[in-house]
Amino acid sequence: MIRVVLAVLLGSALLGASLPAAERAERDRNAALATDELDALATEAELLAARNDPVEVGRSPATTTVTLRPPNPTLTDGGRIHVADGRLVWMPRTGPNRTVRNEIPIRVAAPLRIEESTTLQLSLYRIDGESVVRVRRAKVEKGGRGQPPHAGEPARFG
Repeated sequence: MIRVVLAVLLGSALLGASLPAAERAERDRNAALATDELDALATEAELLAARNDPVEVGRSPATTTVTLRPPNPTLTDGGRIHVADGRLVWMPRTGPNRTVRNEIPIRVAAPLRIEESTTLQLSLYRIDGESVVRVRRAKVEKGGRGQPPHAGEPARFG
């Protein structure tokens, strides 16, 4: 009986000692995954601007879609992706924010808080003589024409 109690105590002590390291590793993993998603958004915005000519507001712009998939937390409290005018940020519930730099100005009607898989539409405009990418949530219909193959599907994590 004493051996069982000692084994349980030792197991509990080892688990307690390893949890902070596991949480830190998951926070780092989540930050890396989220910044990869934001890098992909920034890259798509830059490619849209490099391959197309911007148009004045009111005309039909060149567009593309990007699906952001924030990491799914298991041990930590997770966080959210924040897209605002000129800012692409991973905001974990604990720990420091991580900002991704973008070369082309990004504009949104209102800041976007993204906590689950979300498809965004990027549109290239000329505003005050400058190329600007406007970002908004895409209207997605499952299997809709012109949508990415994964549009409208439930989020896949892992």
